[in-house]
Amino acid sequence: MTNYLIGFCGGSGAGKTTLVSKLLNHYGNKAVAIELDSYYKDSSGLSFKEREKINFDHPDSFDIDLLKEHLILLKSGKEIKKPIYDFKTHKRQKNTNTIYPNTLIFLEGTLIFYFIELINIINLKIFIETKESIRYKRRIDRDIKQRGRTIFNVKEQYQNTVKPMHVKYIDPLKSIAEVIISGELDIVDSVNRIIQKIDLLRS
Repeated sequence: MTNYLIGFCGGSGAGKTTLVSKLLNHYGNKAVAIELDSYYKDSSGLSFKEREKINFDHPDSFDIDLLKEHLILLKSGKEIKKPIYDFKTHKRQKNTNTIYPNTLIFLEGTLIFYFIELINIINLKIFIETKESIRYKRRIDRDIKQRGRTIFNVKEQYQNTVKPMHVKYIDPLKSIAEVIISGELDIVDSVNRIIQKIDLLRS
């Protein structure tokens, strides 16, 4: 059985997670998902105040060696122990999630196309393009509801790191993608287009 790694890149709030969840529903037990955000470097040795100062939108904040190792294991048919990252405390939990290999492996994250070691093992590269005003609103909604942040904290982080890192690192990654999908159009149309690309890859 051949396992295919499909990469979904794009800015924070672009719609990557929503698209991947729709694809997981479509492919059922043929697909699994891995999030770049699960692979933040373990900063548990730092104090909470020190962890708060980390630029989590910079490529250096991710444990790419571990992520690459896990993706290669999944592609070769072996299970992994995926880290669980606590966004409220900014550190990894002690427990992990067991992820089993499958025909389709969906990898999603803001910077996955930045790392050549990931590009080299991704079979299909998809970039989700969404205008800033929409991404900004989605980011605020998500971080307040799901990550326990205050509106002040979210806006400050967006201006200080999210926006400048997007301009510097993420937006240029569109040129690496084989498929560019709008994160603003009807979700059904976007999902159907991706399904066609994936099924063509597997045929």
